[in-house]
Formats: sequence, C-alpha cells, structure tokens
Amino acid sequence: MKAAKTAKAGTPSAPPEPYHKGNVPERLLEAAERILANETVEDITARRLCREVGVTSANFYNHYPSLDYLLLEIAAKGFAARAGVMKKILKSDLSIEDKVVTCAVRTVDLSLKHPQLFRLMYGYIKNRNQNENYEQQADASLAILTHIVYGEDIYRPDDILWSHENCQKAYAILAFIYGLAVSISNNLISNPVGTRKAMLLLVEDLTRTYLKGLS
Repeated sequence: MKAAKTAKAGTPSAPPEPYHKGNVPERLLEAAERILANETVEDITARRLCREVGVTSANFYNHYPSLDYLLLEIAAKGFAARAGVMKKILKSDLSIEDKVVTCAVRTVDLSLKHPQLFRLMYGYIKNRNQNENYEQQADASLAILTHIVYGEDIYRPDDILWSHENCQKAYAILAFIYGLAVSISNNLISNPVGTRKAMLLLVEDLTRTYLKGLS
C-alpha cells in the first residue's frame, strides 16, 4: 500500500471539519464575523462563506433566506451587546448628562474599533425589516437610550408615531451620536493629538456642547 501524501513543507493546513448539518447556520455566521473583523462587508459573499464552512453554495439558502438576513443577524448581536452596555450605564449613579456622554463615547469607540460592524448596525442594509431579530434588538437599544434621556421607560416600539411625537430628544441625541461616530471614524473630524484618549475626550466635549444647546 502506498503511503499517504503529506502536505508540502511550510504549508500546514488543518483537516476539514466534519459536516454536521445542525451547526451549519452558526458556522456560516461565525465565518462572516471572522471576515468582518479583518476585511469589509463587501468581501462577504454566500459563496465564500460556504467555501469557508465546507458546504455547497446552494446549501446556504437552506439556512438563511438571503445574505442580507445573515448580516442583519450579526448586526442584531452588535445591538444586543450595546444594549448590555447601556443597561449598565442606565443603572449607574451618573447624572443624565454624564450617562448620555458615556453612551456617545462608547458608540464612537465602537465605530473606531469595529468599523464594519458599526456599518452593519447603522444602515448598511436598507431592507432591515426582513429580519425581526434585528428590528427587536435595535428597538431595545433605542428604548434604553430613551429611558436614559427621559428618566423613564416611555419608548413604544409598537407605536412609532407616538414615539416620534414624544421621544424627540432621544431621537435627536441618537442622530447626533451617530453623526459624530461617522464623522470621526471617517476622519472628517481631525485628531491633532493623535491618541484615542484625546479623541474620546473631544467626544465628551462635543456631546456636552450639544446637550447644552438642547437644554
């Protein structure tokens, strides 16, 4: 019997993972997250994910209705993590102003550390209502911000018209924080000192200036 061929020196490779139908959706999601950590959203395709996982391209649609749906699942996980952070801020002994400032700093920091995740969370995919989990997690995050701003839980995800009329400060602060994060992550606001600490201090100052304007 001939000896099995060995891999060429200098090119070690892990053996392919065994195929388990039950964990394919999670493995596809994890593959997308790995790509997102080092590349861009545009580099993720259904064909590439299936190649990474070791299943046929057609198999992708047995688990996800579309690539956008899978990407929105990643965005939903981002919002769930953000909600956890914001809940801690909400329960803290900080003043309302300091709580909002902290939310702004954390959001800008997210846009700097994980720019592709930030893009997914905030508008990269236009048809966001195709994924109910994403909608729920995004609403939960906005509800916590509204609670911080008004001191009570008044946001109504099932009555958006009412929320638009009665939660305008929260919407205005969300828009400001998002715009600030986009401006800084795209270098539209320069950082002459050059350090992350200096930029986050600038975020604090700009947010306090904005809040004074609202008051």
